[in-house]
Amino acid sequence: MNFRHATLPLYDLPEARMQTDALWKGFADAFRKVGLDSEPDSIPDSLFRGENCYDKTVFFGQVCGYPLTHEFAGRFQVIATPVYRTPYFTGPEYRSVIVVHRDCESEPYWEKLADAKGSLAVINSKNSHSGYNILRSMVTPLTIEASLTKPFFRKVLVSGGHRQSLLLISNKQADLAAIDGLTWSLLERYAPEDLESVRILELSPPAPAPAFVTDTEASDEKLGLFRKALQIVCEEPEFKTVREQLFLERIEILPEDAYESILEMEKESIENL
Repeated sequence: MNFRHATLPLYDLPEARMQTDALWKGFADAFRKVGLDSEPDSIPDSLFRGENCYDKTVFFGQVCGYPLTHEFAGRFQVIATPVYRTPYFTGPEYRSVIVVHRDCESEPYWEKLADAKGSLAVINSKNSHSGYNILRSMVTPLTIEASLTKPFFRKVLVSGGHRQSLLLISNKQADLAAIDGLTWSLLERYAPEDLESVRILELSPPAPAPAFVTDTEASDEKLGLFRKALQIVCEEPEFKTVREQLFLERIEILPEDAYESILEMEKESIENL
């Protein structure tokens, strides 16, 4: 039997690891309750936190919409889209927060993204919707309107993660970044010191939130069992505390083409930042 693992890397803050582990225990118990523990689908007792977590066979994971439609296209089936209770979610759609330093030294004082023309941006990764794809989508009309013959930003750094991007801005080594809205809310709760030196400039347009997924060979019956189990976790009182600790409210089943909106943003964007 192939080793199958579960991984929830996107929002797995070290400061909230106990809560994330508790959430996985709730998921795993619900999966067993609905009958997903029959061979060959043995349910992992703990989350896999090693590198290249999607190189192996995945029983359950969470994937951002950009890699879901690009490097992982055809690799996974979407089980459901989670809805989180934060100011940056509207149903199953989420937003990024465009972040700058609190003591921005530029004149005039930045009040909107257009004011940041010629600044130094930082992205977490070029395979991220929340940190990269949405940002280039937002600056594209600004570039066109201003008839710019050069890129909107003076330079773009790649940090490797949202928290690293925030650190660069805090240290005034970069001017601006797009940060996943749920990551921002989790940092507000569990690591507020990361946000002491930064502020939100504006919000991005919405897009479908990172999806709960499983490997592509899952049958319709198996997908139904996953959804039934997730519904149990989202509704039963015994899981209320851990849900609230991680802002999880419910799940929704989106149309199959829902994540194509991310591709549309890419097509309408400038090729690069």
